[in-house]
Amino acid sequence: MEEQQQIENTIIEERYRKPDGETGFRRYQKGKILGKGGFAKCYEVTSIESKKVLAAKIIAKSTLKKGRTKAKLITEIKLHKSLHHQNIVQFEDVFEDNENVYILLELCQNQTLNELLKRRRRISQIEVQCYLKQLIGALKYIHSHRVLHRDLKLGNLFINDKMELKLGDFGLATKLDYDGQRRYTICGTPNYIAPEILEERMGHSYQADIWSVGVIIYTLLIGKPPFETSDVKTTYNKISQCQFNFPDHIQISENAKNLISRILVLDPSKRLTLDEILSHPFMTSNPIPKTTHISQLISPPTAAWLSQYSQAAMLNSKQLQPELISIKSNSLIPKMNNLFSTQPKMSQAQRINTLTEGINYLKDNHSNLKLQRSLNIDNQNQIEFSKENDGLYVTKCCDYQSKYGIGYVLSNQQSGVLFNDSTKIIQRNKLQFYFFDRFNQQSNYEFENYPSELNKKVTLLQKFTQYLGINENITITNSQESNVFVDKFLKTRNALLLKLSNNVIQADFIDKTVIVILPNQSILYVNEKGEKFSYNLEQIIDKDKIQRRYNYVQQLRKGCQ
Repeated sequence: MEEQQQIENTIIEERYRKPDGETGFRRYQKGKILGKGGFAKCYEVTSIESKKVLAAKIIAKSTLKKGRTKAKLITEIKLHKSLHHQNIVQFEDVFEDNENVYILLELCQNQTLNELLKRRRRISQIEVQCYLKQLIGALKYIHSHRVLHRDLKLGNLFINDKMELKLGDFGLATKLDYDGQRRYTICGTPNYIAPEILEERMGHSYQADIWSVGVIIYTLLIGKPPFETSDVKTTYNKISQCQFNFPDHIQISENAKNLISRILVLDPSKRLTLDEILSHPFMTSNPIPKTTHISQLISPPTAAWLSQYSQAAMLNSKQLQPELISIKSNSLIPKMNNLFSTQPKMSQAQRINTLTEGINYLKDNHSNLKLQRSLNIDNQNQIEFSKENDGLYVTKCCDYQSKYGIGYVLSNQQSGVLFNDSTKIIQRNKLQFYFFDRFNQQSNYEFENYPSELNKKVTLLQKFTQYLGINENITITNSQESNVFVDKFLKTRNALLLKLSNNVIQADFIDKTVIVILPNQSILYVNEKGEKFSYNLEQIIDKDKIQRRYNYVQQLRKGCQ
């Protein structure tokens, strides 16, 4: 915890020359880490003067001793700085001190398509069309400036607070001297790399980016890359021979299959161009929304949202996506306008903040678990909420999304973890635990006998349980045992939202209040003082503070009606 606080309290100082020749200073407060790359770490930073929140890519100068590495960084800065497009991450500033180089970029609050796919498992066709249209706009722009990106992948496609797609990370990008010129450097990410890049003698150009677009479309619709295998060499062999298929158990449209098959072609000259992709029936069969909806960060599109774009889009989504949370028509699902704040309107930047980062596993030293308690409800006086599985809710929770996921304790004293890779684990009792894969298929194991691949997750469950202060002497009876787990979470600027597998929804707000909504619409409310109250919907109508929090949770949960 102390180390984390030191990181977050670090001030970054930029010196610059004023027009009058005097030295000026801009200062930035370093916040949480957003991601790590080969030579860089990315942090959220806030300008102390303007209060503007940005992303800072920090590269230690000690990693730039090789001339080639330094030249690549200079190229990245020069190229990115020259690009200005609504679907490209905006380059803000670059400066250095004695230890580091700092690249300041537009902060994309909603992370990347990679995290989105981890939460959603597969993305509906209408959403893929929306993201694809924006990506092609960005690619047409950079290609018109003779720039090749060469590292197109879900992790480099960011989503900002307006739900706009932003192309970022130009670390492998290059600029051609003239159209028709080819590059011969082998570079890229294994699952997305084009076959002509692997065949070094061929050279590559704009078509290599288009190949990666085909991989992206496939991955979003199917849920995993088309050439993915357990080792890189086999993956490269499959790419070189263009060996992929469409799984029988996953339904996607014939237009989608045709588009992907006409992009993933070995001969670069026979691939569809960006304009041909835009005019393909996949992109012209229905109206395409300008952006997706904020609720789709955690849930598939609603039928009401889909109906704006066509019946076909609704059918495609129903084929691909699991059912939404079942809620009766009287559940007061409002449109997203009046939110938690007392202000009549709030920007989307205030509604939604960064989501989970990619999965990392346990480090051996327990002191490395710099966990943040984000929920602590004393359940002694709330027995009526936890008699049945439908009434189970979270009483303690710690948010460690930046590395592992969400650890929690349920009101029946069972502890669990929702990992960043969408798998779940629950301590059934002292001797046994449940494990759920990313598709929620359940397996039961004993702590003394389980598959070796679960070692790290079991250990992490035990560390979370220890951290959350579970009394080892507490015995969970057979009647208390449950296979209820936290299924999804969403972190906004105002709250940590949790959806449980029993359809309980709860939110821990930054002002220390907590609201728990049961499937029967009974409500548990904990105020700032920790006092607990039980209500039904009629009883909160004249309680403005509770009603606003209830509405806020429902808006994030279901989106527009």
